Amino acid sequence: MLKDYELDKPTLETGRLILRTLTSEDVPALKEWLGRDELYTYWGRKASKSERDPEQMFIDPRPWVKRKPSQDFNWGVVLRESGKAIGEVAIFNVQNQRMASVGYRLHPAYWRQGIITEALQQAVRFVFEQTELERLEATVDVRNTASVRVLEKCGFVKEGTIRQGKMVSTYCDYHVFGLLRQDLAGMDGYGEND
Repeated sequence: MLKDYELDKPTLETGRLILRTLTSEDVPALKEWLGRDELYTYWGRKASKSERDPEQMFIDPRPWVKRKPSQDFNWGVVLRESGKAIGEVAIFNVQNQRMASVGYRLHPAYWRQGIITEALQQAVRFVFEQTELERLEATVDVRNTASVRVLEKCGFVKEGTIRQGKMVSTYCDYHVFGLLRQDLAGMDGYGEND
């Protein structure tokens, strides 16, 4: 049986942000940052065609195919004040409604302002409070110290380092981080003052 959140993806809010499904109306904002090379330095691949031309993200190449609702969540990170889409947070590769992967990216002009930490904390809270997921995990290139810090602030625990493993389509050293539902339950004041 499908869950409500599979049929209608929720909108989440924080003090500064709205996390919502991106639409074709976000294309002008996405064009400012989504295809920029610096976003993909540690991403494990280069920008795709649709990332370089975000209009493609909203064109269904096979509109005649009936698709099942996705268990994945892909939120645009939108500034509450301006309504501008400046990033993304995704919970994807959901396996048996038990575990999933985490990914995020942000317009470089907004780096080092705690925005992705704020967005990811809200996404994690939603997932562990409103879905059956018990585990979230993330992989991060060891050189990406900013992303490591985001995960640590959000309660993720470094579980190990893969040496010269394949991360997406490149080979590098990368850390594996994990967060369990029970970990979040044990954190007093999770998400406060970040």
